[in-house]
Amino acid sequence: MTPSRLRRLPPLVADSAVAVGFAAVGCIAGAYYRPPGWHTFDALGCALSCLAALPLAVRRRLPVTTVLASAAAYAVYLGLGYQPSVNVWTPVVGLLSVAGCRPLAVSWAAAAPVGAVMVLSGLAGRLHPALVVAQAALVPVVAIAFGHTRYLLVRANARLREVTADLVAEQEARARNAVTLERMAIARELHDVVAHHLSVITIQAGLAETVLTSDVPAARGALRTVAETGRGALDELRRLLTVLRVQSDDAGQEPPYEAAPRLDQLPELVGGATAAGLDIRFTAAGEPVPLPPVVDVCVYRVAQEALTNVIKHAPGARVDLSLDYTPDQVVLAIRDDGGPRGGVRTGERPETVPGAGLGLIGMRERARICGGRLSAAPRDGGGFDVEVALPLREPRRAGPEEAEGQGRP
Repeated sequence: MTPSRLRRLPPLVADSAVAVGFAAVGCIAGAYYRPPGWHTFDALGCALSCLAALPLAVRRRLPVTTVLASAAAYAVYLGLGYQPSVNVWTPVVGLLSVAGCRPLAVSWAAAAPVGAVMVLSGLAGRLHPALVVAQAALVPVVAIAFGHTRYLLVRANARLREVTADLVAEQEARARNAVTLERMAIARELHDVVAHHLSVITIQAGLAETVLTSDVPAARGALRTVAETGRGALDELRRLLTVLRVQSDDAGQEPPYEAAPRLDQLPELVGGATAAGLDIRFTAAGEPVPLPPVVDVCVYRVAQEALTNVIKHAPGARVDLSLDYTPDQVVLAIRDDGGPRGGVRTGERPETVPGAGLGLIGMRERARICGGRLSAAPRDGGGFDVEVALPLREPRRAGPEEAEGQGRP
């Protein structure tokens, strides 16, 4: 049997084979090698040879017991006058096992009986005293050195397995966190798309229902706005689904939708909000500069969410929307006056649309991811202010943090 196959055997089977091998060799040597001057090798000698070798079968489970039992059996074997045999190495093999799985102090304690039987074997074999001492000193030391090296390797491998398991767990946690962050980002995108467009559709549908018989042109205009807003919502939803459903076999199909809305689409957003009944005054200051993509999307989404909130909570309000470019940052401000008394124009606008309370949280998350700041608070005398300031440099990616804020959702 090759060493590689022997290593693949179960430990008990492999150790039992080693024990049987030592016992067989000891018995064969005693039976066929009979030098004068020693007791004749008989059945008792064969039994003691087996007793010295067979404890090796449990050397991994009971290494200290193996050393003591093997040394004791071999000492009795020598004490009865039998010639020294190959079984002198069975306690040494047991010592190797002790040093390979026990601390160094235990190994040195187990070396004592091994050294004793080595001395006894040397004296029984009529060796020179110097050779007896050298053998008794060197053999246990070498056995402990080899065994302790294995002991250190086993501990290092165990530690390496622990570190590997920790790294795998950390990697899995990072992957789960990345999935969570991506889901939150997708949820923000869906919230922005659905909340804005459905708010406009709800307002315009209510208007069309209100003036359907009294003002047919206004009703038609409202329904036209509903249709256009619905198409815009479908386009953005298709764009999100396209981003989520990118496959390698999409080559040759129609070109994908834009990755995300940009700031240059702000006039279209203002136009849609105006069609929903808001009175918007848009101003821009400073020299426009190219923005990092994530900042560009953030500015657009904050404007979209803020206008959506005005449509839902203050229909018919007057809104000041300003975009200011400075050397270091871009500042977007949306201020409304709260709309007519109670936020509703009786007979002209439907009731306000309830919110889910996630709008401001989503805006704050976007601003923090971009390394900027967002403030949102009610105005004295009515209305609401939203202002976001974002750096013009490429932001550092950060995990979103939910934050409670005052004011409307």
